[in-house]
Amino acid sequence: MKHVRKETPRSCLSLFLSARCHINPGVIYRGFLLLWLIATCPIQAQETDIELQALMWFTEGDFEKSRDAFETILESVPEHPVALYHLGRMSEDRLAEQFYLKLLSHAPKHKHSADALLRIVKIYYRNGRHKEAVQASNRLLAVYPGTNLEVEARYWLGLTLLADKQSELARLTFIQLLQVHPQTDYEIPTRIGIAESYRTEESFVEAARAYLQLEPDLRKSDSLRIVLFRAGQCLEEAGRSQEAGHVYNRLRDRFPDSDEARSLDNTGNM
Repeated sequence: MKHVRKETPRSCLSLFLSARCHINPGVIYRGFLLLWLIATCPIQAQETDIELQALMWFTEGDFEKSRDAFETILESVPEHPVALYHLGRMSEDRLAEQFYLKLLSHAPKHKHSADALLRIVKIYYRNGRHKEAVQASNRLLAVYPGTNLEVEARYWLGLTLLADKQSELARLTFIQLLQVHPQTDYEIPTRIGIAESYRTEESFVEAARAYLQLEPDLRKSDSLRIVLFRAGQCLEEAGRSQEAGHVYNRLRDRFPDSDEARSLDNTGNM
């Protein structure tokens, strides 16, 4: 989840002081924020501190206020793990990575650390840093055994290995995931990953078979059009044009207005 902070004008007083005295308006704003929190906090809830308020704003989706509050925390405690984690979640990839790495460096056993590392894996993957993504995935599984993110972490290890052109290792990772966790929300994506690993190796018959084995489980899913299209392509690559034609016909019948069906018509495929 990425949230881009929109710059909004500060108070008139902040702008005036900034122009006259060259004072950072962000510092002024956060100072007012802290005073506001103290002034408005009811007596029976005086234990509620700025961290709890920042978390509440984050949960409510008021990310600008949440960001300012967490930045205020970092001014006093630069290594505050909760602030680093949530600022990472509200930042673009480049800055988010720095927040997460700092959290992992200073608080590797914190409750948010495993998730921070998984988010780093995804940042590396999105930005084509596949070898680093593989290393981060392996580190996650080694450093945080038994984490409730294990299934997702293993799936991402397979995905990053596949992107790093280590298709056999990716396939073994996916197969192991299904063996250890047969009932998982990642079952279908993992099975698609297995098919993709065969396709990457140009083992087209095995890839087509793996794709088509998904068909019964995807009858009510829009993803079926992609699976059928790739299965047909693999059969064509394997020289099995007649079988590919049957698969393409099922694709046309089920998804006549899809991009895949139009692509077949435009190229004159069966």
